[in-house]
Amino acid sequence: MHATVAILTFHRPEQVCETVRLVHAQAAAAPPWCEVDVLVVDNDPAASGKEAVEALGLAGVRCVVEPVPGISAGRNRALEEASAAGRDLLLFIDDDGTPVSGWLEGMLERWRETGAAAVAGWVDTRYPTRPSPWILAGGFFERSRFPDGSERPAAACGNLLLDLHQLGDLRFSTALGLSGGEDTLLTRTLVARGGRIVFARDAVVVDHVATERVTRRWVLARQLSHGNTSGLLDLHFGTGPLARVRVLAGGAGRVAVGLTRAGWGALRRDLRTDARGWRLAARGAGMTLAGLGLSWNEYARSPRPLSRLVRAPRSLAPGSFRREEGTR
Repeated sequence: MHATVAILTFHRPEQVCETVRLVHAQAAAAPPWCEVDVLVVDNDPAASGKEAVEALGLAGVRCVVEPVPGISAGRNRALEEASAAGRDLLLFIDDDGTPVSGWLEGMLERWRETGAAAVAGWVDTRYPTRPSPWILAGGFFERSRFPDGSERPAAACGNLLLDLHQLGDLRFSTALGLSGGEDTLLTRTLVARGGRIVFARDAVVVDHVATERVTRRWVLARQLSHGNTSGLLDLHFGTGPLARVRVLAGGAGRVAVGLTRAGWGALRRDLRTDARGWRLAARGAGMTLAGLGLSWNEYARSPRPLSRLVRAPRSLAPGSFRREEGTR
């Protein structure tokens, strides 16, 4: 068997180099039944990441530049590169993720045991500096650790293995390239087609949260983005004219309940109720924007938050996430 570990990066040469070193060391010690290489996809047209990675001089590591902006373009480039090289498996890990000892072997062995279309590992959260009590109380960076071997309805690409043969013609939707949620759409579609996603509890990648992200403004904006993506996907998978009404009502209801909880928490000086109320309200606001036909482009390369609010794609039609004629 042949597998590729793909690492997407943009303007983070030092971080991606550290992740490449760690992944390369595990690839060299991969199980004897699977040959593993490492692919870095640099989404910076100036190739800042490519230059840094190539300077490492590591065998079995290569880097390509994907000039089209957006996380979907980078992920699709990784898929096309792996497919063109005849790989059987493709693993995704973020450029700021730290794979713990045994991560790669755990992901590969879980796939070998189950024959699943995808394997999702756990992403643990660590903080370089301790966040404020409000952020800890809100659980903004908490991720669920599901039972080992359990099946999941969808998965994120921060720690994910894909069986390329079972994936077939599925590709990441370019309509979600700047907003996020492209991984949820692809994996939900994979499950809808009969594929299985199994959870590997002990195949762990550590997410070191950057200090600039541990602020109220950042975490609430991230919740708004997640709610917006959730609403857009509900519209895509929903049926009938009431789908938009359900998204709008669900979003508005969450805003109302969240603000009520936040106010009650503030009055009682209950940090947990206050923070989780704001978290729910921000997520509801994102859903409401989706119901109104608006998309929050979290990955837009603009410093102005309001410029990230654009008209949502009318449809996440199958053609937007299948391989199209003429692509690489």
